Amino acid sequence: MSELDLIDHVRSFNAGLGPRIVLPPGDDLGGLRVDESSVLLSGVDQVIGGVHLPVDADPERYARKSLRRSLSDVAAMAAVPLGAVVTVALPAGTPDDWGRRFAEALNEDSRRWETPVFGGDVAGYATTDPPPLVTVTVFAEGDPAAEGRYLTRDGARPGDLVWVSGVLGGSLEKDGGGHHEAFEPRLELARTLHRTLGPDLHCLIDLSDGLVRDAAHLAEASGVRMNLELERLPCRPGATAREALTDGEDYELCFTTGAGVALPDTLAGVPLTRIGTVEAGDSISVTEGGRTVPLPSGGWEHLT
Repeated sequence: MSELDLIDHVRSFNAGLGPRIVLPPGDDLGGLRVDESSVLLSGVDQVIGGVHLPVDADPERYARKSLRRSLSDVAAMAAVPLGAVVTVALPAGTPDDWGRRFAEALNEDSRRWETPVFGGDVAGYATTDPPPLVTVTVFAEGDPAAEGRYLTRDGARPGDLVWVSGVLGGSLEKDGGGHHEAFEPRLELARTLHRTLGPDLHCLIDLSDGLVRDAAHLAEASGVRMNLELERLPCRPGATAREALTDGEDYELCFTTGAGVALPDTLAGVPLTRIGTVEAGDSISVTEGGRTVPLPSGGWEHLT
């Protein structure tokens, strides 16, 4: 079973979750109604040694990437982080200072992003074989400066413009480092877009699984077709247009706006690029020079 097949199976239970669940599985965060006027947003993500980072990566790298991955999901809904809880499982024989260094780096980064870590758990494996495993559960709310609203994936409509932030592709370097762990979650940019555009910002997602795959999530949720223009893609230096389409872990934003919206080249210090349009239909198409080209395969897949 693939990752997407498993997610679809989980979503088949959504109708039975009860009236307090206002955002069931299917978006970047879930939503639980607390009372008549407030919704608590939450999501969980993990960093596994040998999958998301080299097994022997320094604890500081585990701390930063694990928190920022979850905060990128908060940015994907133009929401505001409230706090997080963290779990860590370490193999037997881990050096004594690993945990201290991890905690110190996590504390430093959580303060930077105004996301206090207020709980969690620490466990150890019985053997030296398993890699480090870190999970972060983040809690968030709709933006108080935008009347408590947050963005979801299902608002795109025919005629919309498709945009991305930053540059794409080549996020993983040969030594295991690179942009995928040095990124900054686009919290400020997402909130600025939301506050500036209001109802003209229609939907939003962060690019963790690759542009083609994540744009397809927007298209599926909205019931539309997204056409991406290959020559418009902002590629990271050294990356190809194909890598910009399919590489995972860029942690930029992809979003749609109304057809008449004009955005500056840079907002909140981050470049913005229009890369396509939304049409009636379904799925994704890619064009080059106005001609449709084969849709490349790729994107991040945890299960195969």
